[in-house]
Amino acid sequence: MITLVKQECFKLLHKSSTYISSATLLLLMTALGFLSKYYPGSWGKPEIQFVQLFAGIYWIPLFMIAACSSIIAMEFQYGTIKELLYRKYYRGQILISKWITMFLYSVYFFSVSLAWSLVIKAVLFNDTFKLSDQYNNQLTIIHANILIIIGSFLVLWMILSLVLLLANVFRSTATAISIGIVGYFGLYIIEGMMIKIMNRWEWLKWNPLNILNLPLQLTEPNADKVTLLSTPEMVGACLGYTIISLVLSYIVFKRRSV
Repeated sequence: MITLVKQECFKLLHKSSTYISSATLLLLMTALGFLSKYYPGSWGKPEIQFVQLFAGIYWIPLFMIAACSSIIAMEFQYGTIKELLYRKYYRGQILISKWITMFLYSVYFFSVSLAWSLVIKAVLFNDTFKLSDQYNNQLTIIHANILIIIGSFLVLWMILSLVLLLANVFRSTATAISIGIVGYFGLYIIEGMMIKIMNRWEWLKWNPLNILNLPLQLTEPNADKVTLLSTPEMVGACLGYTIISLVLSYIVFKRRSV
């Protein structure tokens, strides 16, 4: 298993998309930092942008969806899955090694985003706000930042578990990536309508779209009045949906023809 993870990490480190994605993320964060400094009225207060990693929490899912879609689909598209099976690795080992690699990749993205946010803060907003300043009535800026990262990470993996499931279904890398990214934007579009529907049918509060509000609920005291779920319930539902999707992905991968 460790050998497989090392091989996956080696392939990831030698893909140009890894470095392009990283550079693009840092450039986008930097651009938003400058916009927040010189046009705070249009682009939001800098402390809010810092808490949200200068929009990093919104860009990271796009890069991760593309990576998760391709890490499985490309094995079938180019037939390299057969080489792994010929080397007497079990299918379960192959799939779990890819999960671990993507988990490490997502930790990398969040770590880099947090580190770069601190750099942007130090360079552009050193005298504007302090990390110990109040973000709302209950949290400091750094506390809210940490909670946003935790919530975004959990929601990200709820989404990625579904992407990994879909990637097992499609043989084309381009198809898997396209469906993953389009679906990501579609989820957030439908989410707004779902909140209104939940007020009429309360049982819909357990739907995955509502769970996307977890980062918001961790930082806003009255968010549970909108989501109709407590924070522990949302965290449990998020983990539950993630596990279900990963189990289904495992079953599909083991039965898929090569």
